[in-house]
Amino acid sequence: MLSSPLPDYRLAANQTSKGRAQARAQRKNSTSGNSAECRHVLQSAESRGDQPGRSSSISEATNSSGLTAVSSSDLPPTAELVNPFLQRNGRRCLKDQSLPYPLPCDLPEIHRQTLRTMLLCQVFNGPICSPAFNAKPPKRVLEAGCGTGFWSIMCHRHFAQRGSTNISFTGLDIAPLAPRMNSDEDMNWRFVQHDLRHVPLPFRDEEFNFIMSKDMSLVTPQSGMQQELVDEYVRILKPGGTLEIWDGDHSIRMLLPHAPPSAKEDSDDSEDEELVRTNAMGTYRMTSQTPLAAPQNLFFQDYNLWVEKALEKRQLTPMPCTGFRPMLLQESENFIEVDTRRLAIPLGEVRWEREGVGGAVSSGLNGKGKAADRKSLTTGQAALRRTALVTVLQFIESLEPALREVSGKGQDEWDCWQGNMMNDMLKNNGTSWGECLEVGSWWARKRPKKL
Repeated sequence: MLSSPLPDYRLAANQTSKGRAQARAQRKNSTSGNSAECRHVLQSAESRGDQPGRSSSISEATNSSGLTAVSSSDLPPTAELVNPFLQRNGRRCLKDQSLPYPLPCDLPEIHRQTLRTMLLCQVFNGPICSPAFNAKPPKRVLEAGCGTGFWSIMCHRHFAQRGSTNISFTGLDIAPLAPRMNSDEDMNWRFVQHDLRHVPLPFRDEEFNFIMSKDMSLVTPQSGMQQELVDEYVRILKPGGTLEIWDGDHSIRMLLPHAPPSAKEDSDDSEDEELVRTNAMGTYRMTSQTPLAAPQNLFFQDYNLWVEKALEKRQLTPMPCTGFRPMLLQESENFIEVDTRRLAIPLGEVRWEREGVGGAVSSGLNGKGKAADRKSLTTGQAALRRTALVTVLQFIESLEPALREVSGKGQDEWDCWQGNMMNDMLKNNGTSWGECLEVGSWWARKRPKKL
């Protein structure tokens, strides 16, 4: 049984006078355009009472939620920043069609992202996987591509429960989705509206102790933007600070029968403790030896074909997880202590678990596996897997326009396919072969300065 339930949440947190401190950024580019020569000046104020006549390079726009969006451009904000949304295919989407991002920005998608963040915090046992802050929390945190800022709220609560409430959080996103923080929590929060395609980012050198980049693989194309952002993260991280990346593959694969590695439950070793927890949740730690194959489910086979085509049209990869560790390792001049945690979450009850490893499914015979190898899901394990399945189905629903375009299906054909898929997954245990959601966390620490 899971050691703790999925965390409770509210979509609002307190924006105190500290949290309302807004960034004042001024970028001065040289005539050569060398971003290395840019200098940033950040001024904070305890309130919005600017002096009359004071000039500023920051443009402000307040959306319907009451949030003050901070645009980081020297020029007046474009229409895409002031009013970045339009209705497309019945969903609220980003207006700028040059963006590779294929998902909508409406309430159903926000709910999916919130549920996914809760799921990841559960399987990773908290909002941070890196051990860098086990003893001492970070002072200044940046959530890149923050969306609603929900991960920041979870991180604030995580450390607040441990007595640390003075952490400064900054959310950065092109869309002003983060709500006004107005609950009873004392959260130091600010939001900066900025297009990540435009570097340098509107922050000082060595400003943050911790940077979280979560589910950004649908934002950063393979054309070099990802490397540009890593270079910027190195610039704005303090020496000894940590960069952490959470993401997952968008294609679906199938776990083949195997016994998960075992660990001593009474061991004091942190890796053994993590493995005990992973096994207790009914998830599988992924290594280079984890056996995986293409899905047996016909609907996932269709989906994999379509999502690969749809994302490649946008220069995005359907399987980003393989690239994060090499990307961090190649930054050996800047990063040390590169590590990762990857998990496979089955999307339902798996036949070979129920029958036992080496039983009917794994051996191809009619006999059953050893009784000790057979596995029945606890209520908590079944609920976690169901949550993972729901996030996958919601993701497919959010991708409908892109998937329908490459599949060539009309609206009626798509509705029929989607209805049959939902029935197969939710009622007929269509993921019983071992189809899974693959997620991971990758982290590294910026080299401290030499004395």
